[in-house]
Amino acid sequence: MSGSGTPSPSKLSIYPDSPRDTLLLDTPSALEHHIRAARLAATGQVNAAHEQVQGLVSRWIGVENRVETRIKSLLPADERLVPGILYVGVAFLSGAILARHRSLPLRVILPPTFGVAAATHFNPKLTSNIRRYASDLEDEYTPGLAHTHEIGKAHTAMGWEMLKERVKSASETTKGGVTAALQKVQETTGLKLTEALGVAKEVEKRAETVVEEKLEEVKERLV
Repeated sequence: MSGSGTPSPSKLSIYPDSPRDTLLLDTPSALEHHIRAARLAATGQVNAAHEQVQGLVSRWIGVENRVETRIKSLLPADERLVPGILYVGVAFLSGAILARHRSLPLRVILPPTFGVAAATHFNPKLTSNIRRYASDLEDEYTPGLAHTHEIGKAHTAMGWEMLKERVKSASETTKGGVTAALQKVQETTGLKLTEALGVAKEVEKRAETVVEEKLEEVKERLV
């Protein structure tokens, strides 16, 4: 032992060493990097697919709401759908049955013609609403076809008026001839045919009224 009292470096100290801080570095491996990248990619794909599904569902709900609103607007509140729609179905099937042994054009044209005629008669307001909606769609998406359709309707109306005038003229000519013949017969035989003719005229007027109403219905269906 030296005189200074300092322990020799070769000897251990009787006091414990001070604790040392240990720093641990978490270094991910290459496999962990690949797993993390795959997890992020899968999560992104799932989120994108979820957003697409949500978008499709939202659009579908919007379409359903628009269709429901449109159907409600077409259905008249003061007109019952049943049993008129059943009669329309029966008329359509009747047209198909009547045309099953006919030519191809008749098999194509006759059933819808019967159906439209029945719908116009049994559900006139519903048919009018559907026709108006179809006209609006035609004006919006096919304005050229709508213009052609309007020209066709105008020509049909003109032809119809000309036909009515010719029928009226022919009827008046026939009436004049019949009246002259009756007068000659009355002068020759002395029979009072004018009184009977007056009764016949009343019946004829009623028949003309009915015929005009039917002609107007046919005109509306054609237009």
